[in-house]
Amino acid sequence: MAEIKKRRRLFSREIVLDKLVSAGETTAKLLLTMALEAADFAQAMMLPPYKAQSALRNYVPRHIEIDLKSQIAFCSLLSKLKKEKLILKNHSGELTITKKGKEYLQAKCERPSRCKKYEMGSFNEKEIILFIFDIPENERHKRRWLRFYLDKFNFRALQKSVWWGTAGLPKEFLKDLKKYEMLPYIHIFSVKKQGTISSIITS
Repeated sequence: MAEIKKRRRLFSREIVLDKLVSAGETTAKLLLTMALEAADFAQAMMLPPYKAQSALRNYVPRHIEIDLKSQIAFCSLLSKLKKEKLILKNHSGELTITKKGKEYLQAKCERPSRCKKYEMGSFNEKEIILFIFDIPENERHKRRWLRFYLDKFNFRALQKSVWWGTAGLPKEFLKDLKKYEMLPYIHIFSVKKQGTISSIITS
């Protein structure tokens, strides 16, 4: 039951609109099933990076239980999307996304995404990269995105907001830090000499 409640809180207008883009036209019932399945993935992505990777790697499609409260919440969301003219129902009763809906979704996609693949930078065992960040709580989705990719780059956490690694950070990744307005909250240091950090990470 707890899992169902979490799923119900997770499916959102972005998930619904994204599924409509993929499906083209579909019924509300099928759309709800797709949205709840997507919410399972979204829930996994909220876990720490290593747990998220494990959950997604071991995910097996299954029958999804749709409880009454989820159906009511979903119908309420569809009603709001119709009023905002983000979706419409055609003559056969199927739902489709509008031009305004696509524009709304495109604007939301400008937020950090974990789907992007970066080309790894150069590797130098003698050079340690220290990555420190302090991103505000109201932008915690950016913190999760940052930790996800630092883990991808084989960086390791000294603390939640202090990470180290020996691989150079991809240039495209650094550009995205600027694009998503994270640079004011980030400090990156290169440590080439043996010192306190080296002794901590090798112990």
